[in-house]
Amino acid sequence: MINRIRYRAVILLLGLFCNISMAESLRIYIDDEKDLLVFTGKVEPINIAGATNNMLLNAIGEYPIEFVPSSYKRALRIMSQQPHPTCLFNKVKTPIREANFLFSLPINLYLSRRLYIHSHVAPLEEALLDKQGNVKSLPLLLDVHKNKLIVIAGDFSYGPFLDEQLAQVNSENKVLIEGSNHYETVYRMFNLRRVDFLVAYPAEMYRHVKIDKATYQSYRIANSPEYILGHVMCNDTKMTRAFITKVNDVMVKLYKQEPFIEAHLNYLPEEEHSITRRYIDTLK
Repeated sequence: MINRIRYRAVILLLGLFCNISMAESLRIYIDDEKDLLVFTGKVEPINIAGATNNMLLNAIGEYPIEFVPSSYKRALRIMSQQPHPTCLFNKVKTPIREANFLFSLPINLYLSRRLYIHSHVAPLEEALLDKQGNVKSLPLLLDVHKNKLIVIAGDFSYGPFLDEQLAQVNSENKVLIEGSNHYETVYRMFNLRRVDFLVAYPAEMYRHVKIDKATYQSYRIANSPEYILGHVMCNDTKMTRAFITKVNDVMVKLYKQEPFIEAHLNYLPEEEHSITRRYIDTLK
């Protein structure tokens, strides 16, 4: 059953166009329409991030929060230039971000992104793979397959490791997708075979293939992190510092609870459950 909408100032677009004083609210910018519906309690979560974010906010309880739809680039610009308490959810730590913003403890854990290729094409050549069958590197892959394309969401981080690799890929091989709903958009472009390669979380692919019944080949990327952590990222104000402290207090308790683990396992194939449990144990 969908959780009750919590006490939050859900101003949405009104807050963007009206000169309303929200001095005592915390703004959370959201760049995905489906995430917005989950955050405001209108639909059930459809992924790990939605489920764990809901657990966190339910545990926090009443808190003056304003949800604002916005692209990531716009939200980042506002966070950097305006003093209003502002946060983003599901953000990966990078050195540049850590130097400019506050981060909470991890809110969720995703098995690291993998490379996906279409099922109808031949498997990757052995020269591109290490002894464990992992892709040696994305730059090498696209250097060999010079006429093929990889789709990338252009306005968010894939984490330091993959960001560095993707930066080395020739621009002619990259299709950059800007704007909101990037998870849906990049997958749809790949699913329609307009591009040859996709880098995605196993959990996201599991959600998609349950719906459209598609099949793909997947490869781990050599030396990539085993998992990626999502955090709350905020600008530095008195209110956001207090909010981060509250979030951290809640998360220390949630890590030890079975429903928090299930909020991850419910969106993963069974063969990924044991390793996910082991990784979550490291958060404790």
